[in-house]
Amino acid sequence: MTPTAAAWRAVAEAEYDRARAHPNPRSWEEAAAAWEALQRPPVVAYCRWRQAEALVAAGASAADAALPARAAHAVAQRLGARPLQEEIERLAQRARLDLAPPTPTHPANHGSGLGELLGLTPREAEVLGLLARGHTNRQIAATLVISVKTASVHVSHILAKLQVQNRVEAAAVAHRLAPATPAAPGEQPG
Repeated sequence: MTPTAAAWRAVAEAEYDRARAHPNPRSWEEAAAAWEALQRPPVVAYCRWRQAEALVAAGASAADAALPARAAHAVAQRLGARPLQEEIERLAQRARLDLAPPTPTHPANHGSGLGELLGLTPREAEVLGLLARGHTNRQIAATLVISVKTASVHVSHILAKLQVQNRVEAAAVAHRLAPATPAAPGEQPG
């Protein structure tokens, strides 16, 4: 099976679950990941919207459902896909999901400060800030509206630049060098 055929099959399976009123966020997440690998943002945005919808229907927290909704909304806005954008906004309104990107609060998120001290690019500094708060690559990708693969590449570059073996050690470096900062409103400590 070709990657495109496999991606369409993942969408079909997720749609089948949706048609039977069996919300399956995992099937939508897998479909989105398949399309991300093929670099097809419009279909990824559709799948992320449906993933958020399934998370809401399955009783997930608003914070968990907001991640894919936020990613889908950002792509729909960037592409000018107004009907999809409006659907996502209606879902967000019904489920009380926050579509606004989180406000950076960690010093590593800024171009100056810790990022410059460690020789990181501004994007790597943002990734390190999220990594230091315990985010997974998937959560980093959703927050920054990038692919999981791109998030993984950023994490690998950070590990190499910091000369550490894993993300826990990278987070320890960030925590050790950065002054303590409060969590963003509504954010759980990592």
